[in-house]
Amino acid sequence: MRIYCPRANIIRDRITILDPGQIHHLSSVRRLKKGDQVLVFDGKSREYECLIDSIAKNKVELSVLRLRSGLMVSVVEPSVGKVRKAMSAELALTLACALPKKVKMDYIIEKTVDLGVDRIIPIKTERTIVKYSPEKAKEKLKRWQAIAVEASKQCGRIKLPEIEPISEFSKVVSQVKNYELAVIPHLGPGNKSLKEVFCDFITQRTKPSSIIIFIGPEGDFSPREIKSAKENGCIGASLGDLVLKVDTAAISVVAFLRLFTS
Repeated sequence: MRIYCPRANIIRDRITILDPGQIHHLSSVRRLKKGDQVLVFDGKSREYECLIDSIAKNKVELSVLRLRSGLMVSVVEPSVGKVRKAMSAELALTLACALPKKVKMDYIIEKTVDLGVDRIIPIKTERTIVKYSPEKAKEKLKRWQAIAVEASKQCGRIKLPEIEPISEFSKVVSQVKNYELAVIPHLGPGNKSLKEVFCDFITQRTKPSSIIIFIGPEGDFSPREIKSAKENGCIGASLGDLVLKVDTAAISVVAFLRLFTS
């Protein structure tokens, strides 16, 4: 079994689980007991192989047996708390996705987290149909973050992705200078394929370590948004001859980028 625990509750070789939902799942659903083993990830960079020391109604206490940091597995020495650390350099992939209709954002977050996206920014564009009040937007963000945690637990990733609050397209596009590569697929003529865009970039430089990809709403980005994106450094790209729905486009692009840059 694999569970999430914030790093604040991990001290040296001891872990304390305080979340009622996780405690219920451990004790009542899985019926684990003292002496059983579980995997714990901290959402940052580490995964812990743990032994259950005690299970109470409001707290589960664990002792750390082994630690995986990045791509390395390390043994924890409880007496001194020493750990052999190793981190791997990976692509940091940000998905800036227009809010789709219905509950498709839930699905987009679940599947792109499974595929390894590092940051998701839901965006409002000129043609975005969905409108949320400030209160509803906060509820949605909390739900999306919970979906990201559950997806991370399921797929075995150690680092939790960042799920950002809903932002205006103009605000996000003004920050593309912070990325090595920014791409905006759209339906306009003359765009190179996504593969060609990346091949051209790699030929001129090296593999980018940070990428932001924009996915438009139903009806695509407006001409004004496309112009603004390109003025800020985005490269236009084509996703092929077919017109893809928002969720299909987001998932397929993230899958392509992960495979292409691996």
